[in-house]
Parts: sequence; structure tokens; C-alpha cells
Amino acid sequence: MLEDGKIPYRCVIGIIITTIAPTAILYLPTITYKEARQDGWISVFITTFVGLLVVYVITGLGTMYKDKTIIEYSADIIGKVPGKILGFLYCVHFIYINAFILREFAELLAGAFMVETPMLFFIIGIILPSIYGVYKGLEVIIRVNQMIFPIFMISILAILLYSIKDMDFTNILPIMENGIEPILLGGYRNLLWFTEVIVLAMFIPYINRPDKVRKLSMIAIIIIGLLGMLINATIVATFGVNTEYLTYPYLSLARYVSVGFIERLDSIIMFMWIGGVFIKIAVFHYCATLAIGQWLEIKKFKFLSIPIGILLVILSYVLWDNLTMVKYEITYVAIVPFVIMQGVIPVLLFILTKIKKILFKKTKKPKNI
Repeated sequence: MLEDGKIPYRCVIGIIITTIAPTAILYLPTITYKEARQDGWISVFITTFVGLLVVYVITGLGTMYKDKTIIEYSADIIGKVPGKILGFLYCVHFIYINAFILREFAELLAGAFMVETPMLFFIIGIILPSIYGVYKGLEVIIRVNQMIFPIFMISILAILLYSIKDMDFTNILPIMENGIEPILLGGYRNLLWFTEVIVLAMFIPYINRPDKVRKLSMIAIIIIGLLGMLINATIVATFGVNTEYLTYPYLSLARYVSVGFIERLDSIIMFMWIGGVFIKIAVFHYCATLAIGQWLEIKKFKFLSIPIGILLVILSYVLWDNLTMVKYEITYVAIVPFVIMQGVIPVLLFILTKIKKILFKKTKKPKNI
């Protein structure tokens, strides 16, 4: 372990939801609708079970390899050299996915709110507090999330509640009109977000009650699944076939809702959303910093948050030309390597660990004379 201190286990639900939800609520409804149409909420329902499986696997590995992250126990499972290679891939993954999140954040603010402001301003503006948070430690990020999480959740639920009067439930009918295949494809598109629970593989050693993590993490995934289903159903019921053409469907919903004389709640909602995105960026920034520190076997690793932060700014600015490229990569390109790193590899490591345990027990059995 390279980090001091312990995180209260009760914070697990909040940090998982805030790590997954901010970008999921922006893109998931439109991406799912393009495949599953009005059955998008069923796609989310199915994907929730995959998220629960990934949680089961990651917490299982965390229990079997106590006080170690996925960077460390990979070498125990598959050997030192392959483990180092896999650890390097996770370092790259955490950096790349965070650059991606940064660009998503900047695209929204620059494209929907402050079109005259340079995108680089937003990227630097959020990476600086992220660097500071990572440098101060994981516990600081968790404490900040304890303040942001309730407000973030209330803002999401408030928009859904005030949207009821504008909903036309015939828009989500008929159910399974085109069969199960489009629903499964829509669920596949959702995997990119539900497998982001991979951050647990870096956090479990620092939680004061690891035995509580599985239950709380599963609760978090169920909450995210329910939110995803509600958001999908609400947006489709409100906008119907126009859902497919909405760049940011949840933002469009916030603009559509009015509370008494108050209209265009999108600015208020975006203020809350920025807090959630900050936590998400800080969490993946921390994962990248810790992963590289452990991979290089550096005891005092937090200074790495600065060069990693600079690298994130550069990558997020130069890798994508525009929002179209970002959305195309989310939908068709990034999903494959992301799901492999965040879901498939942990499952394979878990299976290998179980096989090794079975073989070890067999070799330990005394032979009959």
C-alpha cells in the first residue's frame, strides 16, 4: 500500500454513484435510444446485472488479496512480467479515460453554455483543483464528495419529478416492439459506464471495512440502474422520437422543465453537475496517480498528480477535434477496450485465482498409503 489513512465504508455508495452517473446521464439516453428505441430502460435494467457481476468480481479479488490494488495483485495471479504489462495497461487506461471525461466536460460547457470561451479554459479550470485534491489524498476527495453527492442526487431527482406533467407514456409503448436484439445492443452500449466501478479495484485496500464493500457497492449499482431506467423512460416519454437527435438529452429535459415562474433550470442543474464531474475526474486522476506510483514502486507518489494533470490537459485537448468525434468514440470505438479493461480482465483474474486455489488444495491433499 502506498496511501495512508482509511476511508469510512459508508462513503462507498456515494463515491461510486458520483464516479459513474455524471457522464452517464448526459450520453446514455440518446445512445441507448438509437439502438433500443423506447425500450432503452430495459437495456439499462439488463446492464445493471452486468454491473453487479463486475462488483462481485472486483470485491472478491479485493478480499482475496487484502491490502493490494489490481496493479499489485495482477503480478501475484499471472506472474511478475505479465503482471507488470497489465499494470502498465491500467496506468494508460486510467489516464486515457480521464482525458476523455475532461473533453466531455469541456465540450458541454463550451458548446452549450459559453460558446465564446476557449475550451482549454474549462479543461485547466477543473484539472487544477483535481491536482490539488489528488495531492492531498483520497480521503479529501471522499470528504468533498460527501458534500456534493446529496445535492447532485437531489438535482437529478427534482428534474425527473417536475417532468411528470410533460410526459406522454404512450411514447414508451409498445414494449419490445422489435424483439430482444436491439435491447441487448442498447445494453452493450451502456457497459462503458457500468464497468467504471473498476475504481473499486484501486480503493478497496483503503476502506476501513472491506467486508462491507460488496454489499454497499451493489446497492450503488442498483441505484445507478434505477436512475438510468427512470432517466431513459422520462426523456423518451417527454421527447418521443426526437430523443435520437438530442445532443444532451438530460440538459434538454432541464431546459424544458419549469417550476412556477422559474424557467430554464439548466444553469442550476449544470452547476450541480459540474460538482459531480469534478469528483469523477478527481477519482480517475487519483487512480492514474496511484497506479503509476505502484507500477514504478514509488513510495511518495502524490507529486505525480502534477505531471499527470498536465498530460491530461494535453491529451484531452488534442486527441479529439470536435463533439462528433467524442460521441462516435463513446458509441463505437472506446467501448471495446474500456469494457475489456474494466470488466473482462477482472473477471479473468478472478477465474484464474479460483482455479489456482483449487489446484493448490489438490496438491496439499495427503496421499493414501
